[in-house]
Amino acid sequence: MILSLYRQNKFPGIGQMFRYTLRDESNHIEVFRNLFMDLVEENREIWTTEFKEELRATMAEAVQLEKDFIRDCLPVNAVGLAVDEFMQYIDYIADRRLEGVGLSPLTPGAKNPLPWLAEMMDIKKEQNFFEGRVTVHQKASALEVSHDDDL
Repeated sequence: MILSLYRQNKFPGIGQMFRYTLRDESNHIEVFRNLFMDLVEENREIWTTEFKEELRATMAEAVQLEKDFIRDCLPVNAVGLAVDEFMQYIDYIADRRLEGVGLSPLTPGAKNPLPWLAEMMDIKKEQNFFEGRVTVHQKASALEVSHDDDL
């Protein structure tokens, strides 16, 4: 949701922070996927049908929890997002993760309904938060003061 607002040129600072965070989390996912695949390669006896189905069931539960969370956070289409597309995106990501470890998808043929999201999350890998250029400057005297009662 934050990235949808960022896409609309709202909340540029926090949107950029989310992009960096998501890039880091994507790196973590890939590291753990590689570790998991190495574990399976070195211990073939654990890669049973039962274990595979247990992993798929865990993912199905995670998808359901994520969709429940989305329904709570986005009860109607808003901030440039349609609830149905968001739900389809969750299915798409879950299937990508499952296929990444050699498991069959939960929703075969799920497509990415939010291609802009993948593009937005694709930050140059060499760019670092602390090395990035500041692109917006504002003097403190130009900032409008808001009070809690105004919000």
